[in-house]
Formats: sequence, C-alpha cells, structure tokens
Amino acid sequence: MRTKDGTAYYLIGEVAEAARVSPQTLRVWERHGLLAPSRSDGGQRLYSDADLRTAEEVSRLRRRHGWNPAAIKSRASIAAPARNWAHLSLGMRIRTARRNRRLSVVEAARRMGISPSFLSSGERGQSGLSVRNLSRLANALGMPMSAFAPSEASATKVVRPHERARTVLVGGVTWEELVAPGHSLEPAVLIVPPGASSGGPITRPGENFVLMMSGELRFDLPDEAQPVEVGPGDALMLVGGTTWSWENPGSAEATAVWVEHLLPGAWERAVPAAGREPG
Repeated sequence: MRTKDGTAYYLIGEVAEAARVSPQTLRVWERHGLLAPSRSDGGQRLYSDADLRTAEEVSRLRRRHGWNPAAIKSRASIAAPARNWAHLSLGMRIRTARRNRRLSVVEAARRMGISPSFLSSGERGQSGLSVRNLSRLANALGMPMSAFAPSEASATKVVRPHERARTVLVGGVTWEELVAPGHSLEPAVLIVPPGASSGGPITRPGENFVLMMSGELRFDLPDEAQPVEVGPGDALMLVGGTTWSWENPGSAEATAVWVEHLLPGAWERAVPAAGREPG
C-alpha cells in the first residue's frame, strides 16, 4: 500500500476493482458527494481506507437495492447503513432523516407547521402520522415521501409483491411502493380502510395520478364546490401545487394505484445540509 505523509492510500483503479465498478462510476459518486478522495500534488485521486469501505458499501447498496447515487445519499445510507433502514420503525426513520439534514425537532416542526412535541412524539412512536403530516414532513426535509419507506427492493426494474416497501399511517392507511427509490415517477398502491382519510389538506409539488381499483374515495378538490367521489375504474389527475384531501366514506376498504411525479432533482436535493448537530 502506498503512503503520503504517513497516510495509506489507494489509487482509483484499485478502489474500482475492490468495489466491482468502473473508475468512471467512482467519479460519478464523487460528484454526488458520496466519496471525497484527497489529491496528490499532481491532481491524482488518493483514496483512504475509509473511502474504500464507503465505495464498497455504496456498490453493495446499488447491487442489492438498485438505488441510484442520489437515493443512496438521501437515505443517509452511509451515515446509517441502509441494510438496517428497513428494520427501523417509521419514527426512527424520520428521526434519522431529520438528524442527517441537521435539523432540530423545533426547526423541523416549524417548517411543518406542527408543534415540536407532536413531532417528537411521532419519532418516538407514541403517536402516528397521517398522510398529510408525512407529506408536510417530506416537504420540510426536502425528501420524496417514498424516502421514508423501508425499501427491500432488489432491483429498479422488477419489484416482487413481497419486496414492496409498506408504510402504515394513522387509521391503518397503507402505502405499498411499487418501485425502488430514486426515480422521478413514484407509483404505489394506496389502501384505505373504511372511515380513514388523508388527515387533512395536502399539497404536493408534482402531479399525482390516481386509478381506483376497488372501493371508493371522496376527494375535496380545488375549484369543485362539492366533494367528488371516485370508484372502481375511475381515474383522477391532481395538479401539482394545488391542495386536496380524501377520505373513504364507504363500508369497504378502498384500493387505488397512486403515481406521483417528482420535480426534477428531487432525489438530488434530498441530502443532508451542513450545520450544527441537531437535537
């Protein structure tokens, strides 16, 4: 092993071979902030032992989950290894994401428009989150909503039914993600028990498409004087930036395919910000 000023280092070809990727892939990861090698006087990249381990971990996550660099960084997979992410409670995933964005409970709650005690209670698992509050949290942390899901998907192209990341919210409302994280289109299956709802008005930045599969949902939509009910086979487009809410008024479970279109760079922006250590 070579050394510079007494510090051991590897060259880019050696790290690429160990991580089973190309040198160009390592350069892409560096641009995304996943790697930060030092440089020789001549500008050659010098990778430490820690850099090597990071490259191997990123490569493992990409092979196992199919995540792109932005998704890996957004999920704080290096600071809190993603192999444990799926086994954390929703509250712990929220706390991990918040801390990796260097936000205190007070600041995150202020951005959401809720009390710090309510957010803290949610992180501890003492109270559940509605779809509305999860949406507000995603907006406050600069993350796609699906970034909180416990993904076990092994590839970006095919997600088996048993691999769907499931997030259960207040009232038993359940989201089942249909793709691995990191894409601009985010399809999911929404399952709504009788009487359950979004928990209040929601505003998403991108367009949302809804295809009802079973049961019915009642939507309060902008520019509609009366609630709109949609049932099996009905399709609905929700315009980005508008505010809407929904509920299941029936006696049967409602199921819908829900596709959200993320704004360009959504995953790239979902990264930790510099700052003090949060509470």
